[in-house]
Amino acid sequence: MTDASAGRLVHRRPSGYQQSMAARQKKSNAPPAGTSARSAQSARSASGADDRSDGERADRSGTSRSSKTVAKATRHAEIETKLEIAPETPLPDLTGRRKLASAGVATAAEPLTFRLDATYYDTTDLDLLRSKMTLRRRTGGTDAGWHLKLPAISGARTEVGLPLAAGEPGEVPAELADLVRGAARGRALRPVARLVNDRTVRHLLDADGRTLVEIADDHVQATPLDGRPTEPSQWREVEVEIVDGTVDQLSVTVDLLIAAGARKASSASKLARALAVPTRAPARRSRAAGSAVINALGRQRDMLITADRGLREETDVAVHDARAAARRIRAMLTVYAPLFDGRAVPDLRSGLRSLGSTLSAARDLEVAQRRLLAQLFDEPEAYADPARSRLHEAFGGRAATARTQIAALIDSKAYLHLLRDLDGFVDRPTLSRRGQGAAATELPDLIGGAWLELRELADVALADPGNVPAVHKVRKSAKTMRYATEAAIGALGSDAVVFASALEEIQETLGEFHDAGTAAAFLAEFALEDRTAGVAGFTFGRLHAFEQAMAHGAFDEFSDAWDRVEDGDLVAALER
Repeated sequence: MTDASAGRLVHRRPSGYQQSMAARQKKSNAPPAGTSARSAQSARSASGADDRSDGERADRSGTSRSSKTVAKATRHAEIETKLEIAPETPLPDLTGRRKLASAGVATAAEPLTFRLDATYYDTTDLDLLRSKMTLRRRTGGTDAGWHLKLPAISGARTEVGLPLAAGEPGEVPAELADLVRGAARGRALRPVARLVNDRTVRHLLDADGRTLVEIADDHVQATPLDGRPTEPSQWREVEVEIVDGTVDQLSVTVDLLIAAGARKASSASKLARALAVPTRAPARRSRAAGSAVINALGRQRDMLITADRGLREETDVAVHDARAAARRIRAMLTVYAPLFDGRAVPDLRSGLRSLGSTLSAARDLEVAQRRLLAQLFDEPEAYADPARSRLHEAFGGRAATARTQIAALIDSKAYLHLLRDLDGFVDRPTLSRRGQGAAATELPDLIGGAWLELRELADVALADPGNVPAVHKVRKSAKTMRYATEAAIGALGSDAVVFASALEEIQETLGEFHDAGTAAAFLAEFALEDRTAGVAGFTFGRLHAFEQAMAHGAFDEFSDAWDRVEDGDLVAALER
């Protein structure tokens, strides 16, 4: 604690581990400010020079790095509903509708017509489409250009746009190609379909003439570009999108169109319909142990691909999300390895271990920096300011190195092959005899085996609290068990939920032990560097002592949590 009014330093002693940790973590884990959707378009600069080797460029055929590409990419969020309607069915007149008026719609503008001609790009295996992305170059209309549509988050899809000049036909702009490289699994992008669309646009306006909702009535003709002679397919669909309106206004509009004969679209995108790609059905709850695990692996594979895009854009949560997905996949492959035959499991685990190591180095820096900066709130400014500046400097250089290492990793052949191998494992698993057995029998048995290993590790750590490597082994093992157990919740039900929650408590207390120890280690390292002046070094010493106290408190909490888990007989409940 400090006497801030007098600017005096006084002894800092945690007044109870839980209260101290909660207060500090509340400061350090504050979420980043949110961003608006369509009303606040953001932009990122187009990619510049590429200093990768020729070998690393091998999978970039069909991309453009022209020096003409100087425009910035635009972004906006799309909240829309897709409908189908028979070609001959007229759309209703939406002027003067009582339901629309009650929702704030005053009138409908005169219709506008456009001819849109779009070429869609993907890999031969349609990796972008399977990752719920579409990439096109489209002429005609008011927004001609290159458009990359990203998966929906909270009901809104993000569209990234570049002008037509960013890339000639057949040459995907490098900025977009780089962004989807992980989703493409490093494979080349090529034209896969051409869609010609006669579009009639109707805008619903408020009393001030502001566009609230856009209704796009599309008559589509689609031709696959796979080299085979194919008759174009034709259909009609209606897209209803919020512009400056509300979800209620969108819903009322959709209801009126459905009442006039429209229905929900049978395909998630025009491209999927053009290529006759069926909509992926939700994974069914499987009674076979291997299939249950594969379903969970597929979900985490998709999370990893989403996080990959964030890593390429260096978003705030990308390292955390990518590391979490990689760890969950590796945990399942560790605990449930006997459910599968062949070399795939150890090979995948090896690749995921390398990925996790690189991501963990960056994540440890993020957590430690946020943690230590938050602690400076409790110091007089005369001490906090020099320490804060030194922390920013020391962590900044290391963080830049970590980002460079991540960028190199996610563009490496080994990483891109890992993504392909993971796809192959999820799509074409080789189940062992146990993998074909009942999930209700096999999964608890494998969890029970992992539990016995965890108990042995915990006995060693509890017998010698100073044995830090032993404590870390318990933390990693508990995390592995938790992730594996959470993957089995669909098959095992509420008992798995209870056990996973108990394991999470162990993981969190030892996670605090790890974070405190890591922060203390960074402080000791920084203190020895020539650039750490006296005041900053003195303050680092105070923070170091506090982190050591936090680590001791965390270990005590772990000991108590372990007793609760061990006494609860939770593993036995899974086997009943």
